[in-house]
Amino acid sequence: MKLDRLLSIVVLLLGRERMKAEELAKRFEVTARTIYRDLDAINASGIPIVAYPGPGGGYCIDPDYTIDRRLFGFDDLRAIVAALKGVNSALEDRAMGAALEKIESLGPRGRAAEFLEDRVVIDLFPWGRRDDERRLVKLLEPAIAERRLVEFSYSSYGRAAERRAVEPMTLVFKSYAWYLWAYCRLRGEYRIFKLSRMREIEVKLERFKRRAGKYEPKAEPPQPPMIELVLGFEAGREAEAEERFGGEDFERDAKGGAKARLRVPEGDWILGMVLGFGPGVSVLEPERLRRSLAEAASAIAEGNGGAGAGEKGKKEIDRGLPDNS
Repeated sequence: MKLDRLLSIVVLLLGRERMKAEELAKRFEVTARTIYRDLDAINASGIPIVAYPGPGGGYCIDPDYTIDRRLFGFDDLRAIVAALKGVNSALEDRAMGAALEKIESLGPRGRAAEFLEDRVVIDLFPWGRRDDERRLVKLLEPAIAERRLVEFSYSSYGRAAERRAVEPMTLVFKSYAWYLWAYCRLRGEYRIFKLSRMREIEVKLERFKRRAGKYEPKAEPPQPPMIELVLGFEAGREAEAEERFGGEDFERDAKGGAKARLRVPEGDWILGMVLGFGPGVSVLEPERLRRSLAEAASAIAEGNGGAGAGEKGKKEIDRGLPDNS
């Protein structure tokens, strides 16, 4: 609808210095002529649009213009509050906390309880590692803001720990873990580091000039090769197995057991996943992983006073997960 597009254009221009008509036309899948008419309509409604000619020109809202609080509806403000609460739980930033209080004060009178109730909670810390990860996030965020060099010891899969000196750029919460996107002086390029693998972190007095480039969510690190993993489950464990590994390729058999076929990235994490399920699971395919699992289980049993597997059980398990750092 045209009204929705007009409101979206206003929000975009409020958050950016300038935008060209062609950019707006591409974003909203309309012609540049339509955008010109929209900008005229916005200007006529009392929101001043300023046009800058030339190669670096474009359109923006007059910097002195203050938007009416009525632009944001009840649901808009509540969504902003929920998001800010989640981010502030990680950073515990004084300025962000003050901003949160200001936005909460914009809520409608008479509906304060409804406005502040937690319908959605965004918790950015894994179970059990809340204090450690929060400490690292609170240490690194000011280093990014102040452009200070950070040094730490970093250990990756299958590699000895190395001392790294990096120019921190962005904190990233991805899937279930926190990462630091930074320019690594050792490697001479941007790398992404998992916070849980960083040790002996030091924020230096040395400052750096921020380099060109920004974190792109689509720019994933190289992924390990994918393999077909087939797991079998004994009768009595099929319900738990379906909860963990259920999907289109999960089948129960007539004897009460079950089989799951998964496509997963290769790596030693698979052994931990299978061993973590406990008794009642077996690797059916691939055969080499089945052997590795038996050796790992025997080595664990031997280390805990059980029947050992001799030297065979002590073999190092192949680590197949490549590292981007």
